[in-house]
Amino acid sequence: MNGIKHIFFDLDHTLWDFEANSDAAYRRVLKEAGLDVDFDTFARVYHPINQSCWEDYAAGKVSKEQVKYNRLRKTLEALNIPVDETTARQMAERYLALLAQGKRMFPGTFEILTYLRPKYRLHLLTNGFAEVQLPKIERSGLEKYFDSITLSEETGQLKPHPDVFRHALQKAGAFPHQSVMVGDSLQSDVMGALNLGLRAVLFDPDGRHNIPETIAPTVRHLTELKNLF
Repeated sequence: MNGIKHIFFDLDHTLWDFEANSDAAYRRVLKEAGLDVDFDTFARVYHPINQSCWEDYAAGKVSKEQVKYNRLRKTLEALNIPVDETTARQMAERYLALLAQGKRMFPGTFEILTYLRPKYRLHLLTNGFAEVQLPKIERSGLEKYFDSITLSEETGQLKPHPDVFRHALQKAGAFPHQSVMVGDSLQSDVMGALNLGLRAVLFDPDGRHNIPETIAPTVRHLTELKNLF
């Protein structure tokens, strides 16, 4: 990509394998709580509830603390698993603590960052809670690759809100026309970036999307970025 000086990366579902790390954390939480539940069933119920909670948070309908607690409480209720409120809150906090320790990355993460680092200024731009995102960035060994790390929480908004991208650009000392966003979400990462004048690359490891190259190129493996940069 000609003229690009800054590459912004999403974190969850792009570099850091959220599903694998989240599932590992919940498996341990459920085991520690002594709950007899089939994990595949738990995950199938939990994931759409979690997505709905995040959408409510983005719309300003619930608080951060409500997201942390409601997603687990609603999942347990849907599965008819009786857990008192105190225990459910303790489980939710334990999940976040374990999640922050996760180190499972998408294949090619460190290879592509090592390749790009000498050529471009690299930045992280992520939704999520600071108390979870910052420890996992540090513990997973990602921190050293990035010139700036921006959490959407700093703006009180979530991607794709333009304020998040404006803040990230300002923090990075970057102009939109010199910048590209790499992420897995067509709405939050790709459209959010394009709407503010950045370019974008969609990371789509499962081949779920089919968008024209004229909108944004798509890669299914992170090392395919070498063909673009």
